[in-house]
Amino acid sequence: MVNLEAVRASNAQGELIRDFIGIYVGATGGIGEATLKEVFQRTVRPRAYIIGRSKDKADAIISKLSEVNPSGQCFFIARDVSRLENVDTVCAELREKEPKINALFLTAGYMTLSGRTETDEGLDRKMCTNYYSRIRFAVNLMPCLTAAAEAGELSRVNTVLAAGSEGKVNVQDLDLKRKFGLHAALAHCTVMSDFMVEELAQRYPGTTFMHSYPGTVKTGIANELTGPARLAVKVMYSVMSPWILNVQESGERHFFQLTSQSFPPAKWREDTKSGPQPGVPVQKGFGVMRGSDGTEGSGAYLLDWDSKSTGDEKVLKRYRDENLGPVVWEHTMKMFVQAEELRAKGKGKRGADGEAEGSGDRTPVVDPLGWRPG
Repeated sequence: MVNLEAVRASNAQGELIRDFIGIYVGATGGIGEATLKEVFQRTVRPRAYIIGRSKDKADAIISKLSEVNPSGQCFFIARDVSRLENVDTVCAELREKEPKINALFLTAGYMTLSGRTETDEGLDRKMCTNYYSRIRFAVNLMPCLTAAAEAGELSRVNTVLAAGSEGKVNVQDLDLKRKFGLHAALAHCTVMSDFMVEELAQRYPGTTFMHSYPGTVKTGIANELTGPARLAVKVMYSVMSPWILNVQESGERHFFQLTSQSFPPAKWREDTKSGPQPGVPVQKGFGVMRGSDGTEGSGAYLLDWDSKSTGDEKVLKRYRDENLGPVVWEHTMKMFVQAEELRAKGKGKRGADGEAEGSGDRTPVVDPLGWRPG
């Protein structure tokens, strides 16, 4: 565990980070907003882009940030990221505006009790928001992240979901087209995120890639729930309150992950001539963190709520032995091509052509996405 005092001691040196350019997908509340506030409170002249759906919420956040740090800049781009086409358009805008990007922070989430809800791109809306669109952001913005790395600056990607909550996946049905289930969707998004941060770190060694679990944090992810399920979530928050992480602390810990030298990209492990590593120096008593493959400083990290390494080793070893990483990469790229082809041919349509097996299951899911006991 990285204790909170060490996190705050590291964050207190945030003035070392100047002109920090970050993209925050889903930061109109919750963890994204809390992390963004830390960025503006700690760094010098930050520039941020919030990607989300609510302009009113974004405007309120931007107003607060301007008070916290008048030298910073924050902009809002309205997009629904449950469709890859929307991700592509916003990424094109961002590449035009920012040749270099230091951080891509992905927290947009979607939770509902409905079964498979297929978009016109052939992907379930929940899985697209929680996994496919996040990877699409990373791939699309890699030229800007790489430019920052090559300039000797911070270059980091953090997808905040459910690291450590790995479960069984159907390798022959990774997008759950044939047999969909809500818990299966979480397991697939979690495991695929684990292996994609490894695959990306291998391909782009100058950038740090993370999949983190934020802890049980009160956020707006359950806003789509209604009736008894919504009430059940509120009851759970009430009875679990002693173990629920304060959203401010979550923001502090994620800022630490985005800026501390404890999480170097693979480049600094492999090339001693890379020069000084950017970011806040490692705190006394802490070293370089263990990567997802067990190697210190691997460039790919699975992080628990307290920033320590996590991941169900038994599950991960099984799939690593089966060489799942390249399989997930190939599958994800195939889904990207599928989405483009469906749009181009006009054959996709909003709403599923037919319900996938298991889509009729309306068993309430009362725990927030990725929730697990501490």
